[in-house]
Amino acid sequence: MDELPAITPINFFQIAFSCSYLPVKEAFPRLSLSTSKKHLLPNTAALCNEKPFAQGAMGWNEEGLEFCFSVNKGLEEVFFPNITKGDSIELFIDTRNIKTSGFNTRFCHHFFFLPEAIEGRQAGEMTHFRTEDAHELCEGSELFVKTIVKKNEYTLHCHIPKQCLIGFDPQQFDRLGFTYRINRPHLESQHFCVVTADYRLEEQPSLWSQLRLIK
Repeated sequence: MDELPAITPINFFQIAFSCSYLPVKEAFPRLSLSTSKKHLLPNTAALCNEKPFAQGAMGWNEEGLEFCFSVNKGLEEVFFPNITKGDSIELFIDTRNIKTSGFNTRFCHHFFFLPEAIEGRQAGEMTHFRTEDAHELCEGSELFVKTIVKKNEYTLHCHIPKQCLIGFDPQQFDRLGFTYRINRPHLESQHFCVVTADYRLEEQPSLWSQLRLIK
């Protein structure tokens, strides 16, 4: 008989949380873990049976979405295109928060950000679709990323502009689907609400958390 998949506490409920407004300013980055406590993302590592090694923050405005992740382990190695083999951050966003679909719709996005560039790439979109739901992927040059690397930690700031988010319209749709995966070498990862060992989170937007945009 096939073994049953491991069940973590997070399998029994869906995470819902609020994302606070981040005033539009010319300077990037605009988000800091130390000064923007209301933007901190909940740490759900314990619910995923994982040991946390990173803290994230998120904000929104009319220009798009901005993130800040602090990884309390030293930068080791970066890979492309097999980004999950090394240090990387993946963000999964559904601009319409559709929970009735078992596959990616045209409003779903899978972005990646690397703490340092490799082969000229440091960010990009790698969303997988069924043919009829595909949209053109954004260019890595359209995404903003800045990394501060220290001996035993690094902080990655990133901004996803609205033109890279198909269906992003906070005036009409104030809820997003969202999750993340933070990767480290040696198959070490930290998840937000969907664990890779249990599900193909890249293709299951119905399991992503619900995020409400508030001012």
